[in-house]
Amino acid sequence: MKTLYLFRHCKSDWSADFQRDFDRPLNERGRGDAPMMCDILRSVLSPSETCIASSPSVRTRQTIEPLIQHWSEARRGAIDWNENLYESGRSAYMEVIKETPDTFDNLLIVGHNPSIQDTTEFLVSGHRLDELVHVATGTLLCLTMNLRSWKQAGADHAIIRWMLTPRIVKKVRQV
Repeated sequence: MKTLYLFRHCKSDWSADFQRDFDRPLNERGRGDAPMMCDILRSVLSPSETCIASSPSVRTRQTIEPLIQHWSEARRGAIDWNENLYESGRSAYMEVIKETPDTFDNLLIVGHNPSIQDTTEFLVSGHRLDELVHVATGTLLCLTMNLRSWKQAGADHAIIRWMLTPRIVKKVRQV
């Protein structure tokens, strides 16, 4: 059994002064949501048992920082800051999935939309379903695949186990 976690970066700041989209940071809400969503990841992931690939954009780095800030330098150095996860689409995400070493049963990809949504829909249904799931900023998805090897991942191989947004987490915490 392989478990894939897809994490869309938290809310970014469109009013910030940046030269290119890659450099756009999180806004105030995103900076508040990132630690909350990373707390959830911290509760379900073991750093030594999880392969992590992330877009190297400023907003994805800021999103995952609360998860990895207490990790050893060696473990932080093992994160694949993969430029192909920035704007390359589903094919780049599938390549990362298929190239994950089978010694890891968990894979966390931190990235962007529409790539996360397209990858989810492909893995669950085999094609794009025009928002089978709506992946808002800060959304965390958990998909399971009954596979022995990540290389086997493909169309219609995954089940969405759960999906959390910052809005849902905030409402649950209020109860």
